[in-house]
Amino acid sequence: ASNRPETRYTKPPKAAKTAKLPNGKSAPEGWTASSSSPAELRFRVEDSAGSQVGNASISVIGPATGESVNTPRQKAVGGVATTALRRDVINKMIQENGWVVNDYQKEIGGRQVYVVVAQSQNRSGQIESRMYYFTEVDGRIYSVATNSPVDQEERLAAESEKVIDSLQNRVRGVQRASTRE
Repeated sequence: ASNRPETRYTKPPKAAKTAKLPNGKSAPEGWTASSSSPAELRFRVEDSAGSQVGNASISVIGPATGESVNTPRQKAVGGVATTALRRDVINKMIQENGWVVNDYQKEIGGRQVYVVVAQSQNRSGQIESRMYYFTEVDGRIYSVATNSPVDQEERLAAESEKVIDSLQNRVRGVQRASTRE
């Protein structure tokens, strides 16, 4: 028997890739990029221990056709009636055997955002929260959608609102008029 100390090899910690939002800014902590397509960015949402607690996606659902409105008679995001956006979520919920719980408009970053709250059952029968945020940015209507256990709903809602605010307040190039003297 040798008196040398036993050497144990451990893998170095996996370097966390910082997931990026469509505007190039970093995604919220715990959001890691997963399979994406040109039309949609998808993220795996993890807790501090690295366990998956949900999913998120960001997509452009179409061009804006007008202004965002929130009056008693008319509600629209980028000219698209909120009833049409709600109908899209209802259709998704029908496909997934889910249901819409609530919908409302709120202000995030000084702009109107339409929110649809839904729920569905996962394979094990547990109820999951589904949140859909719609906003207009630079002539496009964006959707930020999350799926999580109900106990993670508030966390993902807060992070989704940060993403919406980041998209709305992206850095724009400043143009300056030149003057001749």
